[in-house]
Amino acid sequence: MKKIALLYHEVVDDFKESGFQNNDNLAYMHSTEVFEKHISIYKDLIEKQNATTTNEYLFTFDDGGISNLRSAKILEKNDLRGYYFITTKFIDTKGFLSKEDIINIHKNGHTIGSHSHTHPMIFRTLSKNHMIEEWKKSKNILEEILGEEILSCSIPGGDSDEKTYETAKEVGYKYIFDSEPIVTPRKFDTLEIIGRLSIKASVSDQEFLEILELKNLSSLQRKRKIKGMIKKMIFPIHQYMQNKKNG
Repeated sequence: MKKIALLYHEVVDDFKESGFQNNDNLAYMHSTEVFEKHISIYKDLIEKQNATTTNEYLFTFDDGGISNLRSAKILEKNDLRGYYFITTKFIDTKGFLSKEDIINIHKNGHTIGSHSHTHPMIFRTLSKNHMIEEWKKSKNILEEILGEEILSCSIPGGDSDEKTYETAKEVGYKYIFDSEPIVTPRKFDTLEIIGRLSIKASVSDQEFLEILELKNLSSLQRKRKIKGMIKKMIFPIHQYMQNKKNG
């Protein structure tokens, strides 16, 4: 069975209202109208597929911006639920979810997971001890808020290495979401690794449908590989600038 995990961030009509306020995040800001259209396209596809597919579709949202309340309600209205990955340092701050918001989203049937504590970029460049600190602190905060174990996490920036998976497993996560356009779950010991397909604001309705149908998967994988090579070349500067923006 394929797990087709769709990666979103903000569903918001004024990008200044929610999440990290930097130009990089603009690429992941979807209007309410666009997101509702995506849900409609998805439901039409599922209806056409009927029982002919065993693919599982997951709607995931990174960062923990206040707009998660809006996307959660849209999903609920359509009998769907999502995965919300929270950057815990920003809980109860402007543009981000409060503790009460997180509790309410969880009560409505959505899965809450960690997106690290401080959102360091690029995550894979951290030392093992620093990774453990990020995973553990975020996990502890969310577990204190919800009163239950947090089993899922997603990687800030989506870039990973074996150390990333090893530390997530060590802290106690069972599922980790990266940004590799891979739809077959992978295993790292007891940890399940789930890839995701990034849904950018520039994606047309037709392109979104093709993503759902996996028609452009090879192209997405090539682009991801090229992007990864570029990041490795310039990552010291990129990491410094991202941490400065998000800190």
